Amino acid sequence: MSVDTHTRGRTLESYIRAGIDEVLVLIDPDLARLPVEIHVTKAGLFGRGVGVFVDGLDGAPCPIDLI
Repeated sequence: MSVDTHTRGRTLESYIRAGIDEVLVLIDPDLARLPVEIHVTKAGLFGRGVGVFVDGLDGAPCPIDLI
């Protein structure tokens, strides 16, 4: 999982787009194929950051390890 705010000049057509308030989240299609639930929340002192939590679908063990 990575965060990249520099998207100018990059090809982003293959990414799945999801909006959370004023934040646009681009999800890699390979990640979207996995049986996971991805929870994205506002984080940080003033809510300007983004927090991500990934869990297995329907309580199953998560098939990926985020480090």
